[in-house]
Amino acid sequence: MVSKHEIIEYGNEMPLKISIQNIEDMPRHWHSSMEIYLILSGSLTIMFEADTFKLSEDDIILINSNQFHEVKSNNTVAAVLQIKQSFFQKWVDDNTYFECNSVLYNDRSKYLKLKKLIAKFVHASYNVTEHKDLLVIPLAYNILYELIYNFRSFKADTPEKNFKNLKRLKGIIQYLNENYTENLTLETIAKREYLSASYLSHFFEKNMGVSLFNYLTGIRLRHAVSDLLHTDLTIEQIAANNGFSNSRYFVSTFKKEYGLLPKQYKKEQKEAAGSENGSKSLQSSMLFLKQQDFLNKLGEYLDKESQKEFPEAKYPTRLIVQSINTTMKKQFLHHSFKTFTSVGRAKELLYKNVRENLKELQREVGFRYIKFHGILDDSMMLYNEDKDGIPYLVFTYVDEALDFILSVGLKPLIQFSFMPRLLAEDPEKTLFFNPVILSKPKDYKKWVYLITEFTKHLLKRYGAQEVRTWMFSFWNVPFLSYIFSFESNEITYELYRITRNCVKECDPLLSFGNPSYGSLDFCSSEFYDFLDYCKQHDCYPDFYNIHCYPVKTSSIGTFVILGRNNKKDSEKDTIILSDDPDYMAHSIEDFKNRILSYPKLPIYITEWASTSSHCDWLNDTCYRAAYIVKNILENYDAVESFGNWCLTDILEELPMDNEEFHGELGLFTCHGIKKPAYYAFTFLNKLMDILVDRGEGYFVTTNGKGDYVILLYNYHHVSPLYAQGVLFNVTFTERYNAFVNPSSLDIHLTLTHVENADYVITHHQVNRESGSAFDEWVRMGAIPLTTEEEISTLKGRSMPKISKELVTVTNNTMAQFALLHPHEIRLISIKKMEYTPSCYRP
Repeated sequence: MVSKHEIIEYGNEMPLKISIQNIEDMPRHWHSSMEIYLILSGSLTIMFEADTFKLSEDDIILINSNQFHEVKSNNTVAAVLQIKQSFFQKWVDDNTYFECNSVLYNDRSKYLKLKKLIAKFVHASYNVTEHKDLLVIPLAYNILYELIYNFRSFKADTPEKNFKNLKRLKGIIQYLNENYTENLTLETIAKREYLSASYLSHFFEKNMGVSLFNYLTGIRLRHAVSDLLHTDLTIEQIAANNGFSNSRYFVSTFKKEYGLLPKQYKKEQKEAAGSENGSKSLQSSMLFLKQQDFLNKLGEYLDKESQKEFPEAKYPTRLIVQSINTTMKKQFLHHSFKTFTSVGRAKELLYKNVRENLKELQREVGFRYIKFHGILDDSMMLYNEDKDGIPYLVFTYVDEALDFILSVGLKPLIQFSFMPRLLAEDPEKTLFFNPVILSKPKDYKKWVYLITEFTKHLLKRYGAQEVRTWMFSFWNVPFLSYIFSFESNEITYELYRITRNCVKECDPLLSFGNPSYGSLDFCSSEFYDFLDYCKQHDCYPDFYNIHCYPVKTSSIGTFVILGRNNKKDSEKDTIILSDDPDYMAHSIEDFKNRILSYPKLPIYITEWASTSSHCDWLNDTCYRAAYIVKNILENYDAVESFGNWCLTDILEELPMDNEEFHGELGLFTCHGIKKPAYYAFTFLNKLMDILVDRGEGYFVTTNGKGDYVILLYNYHHVSPLYAQGVLFNVTFTERYNAFVNPSSLDIHLTLTHVENADYVITHHQVNRESGSAFDEWVRMGAIPLTTEEEISTLKGRSMPKISKELVTVTNNTMAQFALLHPHEIRLISIKKMEYTPSCYRP
């Protein structure tokens, strides 16, 4: 990076600005503003006129106005605060000098207040969305006050740099930056400035602290490094292009500056980049994306006491008042959210814990279908070959898994995935901790045998009438924009057609859907190119099979699934979440609009969640429950299914975690503890069949017989910083810091045209006080559970709150009031009493 005299622009009322920067090397320069560096990662060397300081993580330094300095960075990330010097003129005179340099003092407590203020300023600047200035401007003034109060000093011998000198230096440096490739001499530059060569040399070195020739060489070297790393130019070409007299002199100068020959330097930089990017395997390059969360360092300065200085979570309270005519029936409800549930892989259906969880879910909710991956995996021991390479199939595990599914009232979506090792062209192309193989088959005839014989077996064992009620599909998001893809989309198209035709030849009435596809690329042509292929080859799917995760692609267009990190309090592997709280509604609308020119088919969302992350701590909290309720209620029956991913934290995609609440996607923890998300579905399941009214935060249903069920929710979207993968002051136990000023929700609903009668009204609540196992575990001390007694106790203490009351309606009007905490869901059941001789009121 070539340095320059910096011009910093400020808002009309803002005396400072802040940014988080990856710091690059900068030769000697200056600016009229003051500048503060707070080092978050790496190390930084700053050289002044006579001093050199090396700063590491947690160090802070202030560079005064018009103070010449040079910067050398070693993978440095810093919070950089730039302060308008003229703003200080109200309180300080021209002799004021600020001495703020943590390298000079052993006592770090001197700088803690300033660091806290900077952390708050960053938090407010990046996170607060409403009335930001009212919070940010006072913090800016507090920072200025702290500098004046604790870091102001006076130096009589502070070097004077008058305006005329600075203007001349600016012109010289600009000329050097624009003409560094030319054969510049001291004489030619001096002549341009109307100075003698000796005076120019003395003038430049006195003011900049480095000779003009060495400064020019530094500019040339930095450009040469860029060419070395990013082009295939020879050493001779690089030297000539950047103003060096010959390649020998360039190499000598380079080695003196960087300690290596240019070719060695280039090799080391490439090796470092390769190891960092993880190019050795599909798993490291495409599955895991680790974003270093440097802002977590700032979050460490925000202790609980300083966090209280932000607006309280209970303020302000939002109010919704609605009068609802109960005779205005809006629609009959099909409850399509109950179409699909899911587990990770077919193999998991053989595990006792998973089976018990699924049985309980079916007793309390009752889904109709189940999705899972990997029925062809080697873990199911289905595909085999004899010593002559002749294939044969063993259905023992497959039958056991399918028999269990049917026994609990479910029907399967048979997704033909993933590739058996003996059939894989490239068995080393794998994904996940417990790997699955993503290769195409090495022998397409054997693939046809596998699919055909599998389908025939299902028809024979379970009967055509039963199997025709099942669903079939090929692979999991095998298109190029996803990590499960083959080498090309053409391979995906062909394998889909072959697989579909095999199934249809066994029984043309079997329902076969497209390979699943995700909403992150509904706007791209990829999926619609697939549908065009289907039209050309007469192999349209029988239903649309899509996913809906509110995540964005990585820089290389790859769908990202998270890895896991054990540093609970400082780092988290991340993906980028959408900042749109209505992502699902907009995705469904967009998809429906884009398929208007294609066959009108049922649309099944077979996977969705608030994130695709296996280690997002919010998965364990009340937020996930509110997210589920909000999105299902606001899109009720908009598609044929909403298949939440997934049932349990027992997944084998990533290493298992000893922490009970490690942020996995399940409704149950590994020990079968129900999370708030589980109760979202039990609440939804109590809704009645006729919709009366709905709006932000509420959904009113009836059975048409005088009974009502109301479901309420208080949803808050994650903060802009958290959506970008930045934890800041979010820690393993303080997870709700992911939200900016979440407010309570005061709902007043008045039901009119209600039959005069006595009613039993029951409230079921899930919030941080009731129904949240994670919050209860924190109250228990946030210490790992080690005994069955502790697990059972937590299960018992994290049930939803239930309260009941008797109400008599005499004027055909019933009022319901509810104050919902942030992320709370509440079910209100209103049941008309039917009196019998044994029924009485106390």
